[in-house]
Amino acid sequence: IGSLSKSLSPGLRIGWIIGPEPVIKRLSDIKMQTDYGSSSLSQRIAAEWLASGSYEQHQLSVRAFLRTRRNMAIHALDTYLRDVATWEVPAGGFFIWLRIQPKVSKRALYERALSQGILINPGSIYAEPSDQYLRLSYAYASADDLQAGIRKLGQLIRELARP
Repeated sequence: IGSLSKSLSPGLRIGWIIGPEPVIKRLSDIKMQTDYGSSSLSQRIAAEWLASGSYEQHQLSVRAFLRTRRNMAIHALDTYLRDVATWEVPAGGFFIWLRIQPKVSKRALYERALSQGILINPGSIYAEPSDQYLRLSYAYASADDLQAGIRKLGQLIRELARP
């Protein structure tokens, strides 16, 4: 199973699946009954990208970009959140999972962050059951916004952790 939605364009809802022919035929029938087919133009463009090698080249540049952004985010975390959070350096992807060390109200943190122009994603809305985790995206914000947002987030956590 694969998709182009994260690696090429979020709005491009084209994916693929490989499996036994009877399974693929049944899944194709279900797909046609539920969405009446995808845009043939976008499918043809995607097929050309895949066949020409352009997709592989694009993947290389996206990976390099994301690696640079991840490193910028890790540097900002080391600078501004070292004393209030822990994290692992991800091998790839778009996110860093932060574990907030002091017990702070996630609702208050969310509201204060939002008032500062920072949208945070509590881990509980994804997969992490603990309310001490945040999922930090480093893929979309500008480099300046990423740095400023992490700095502000550290300030907010410290403020909320005070007795």
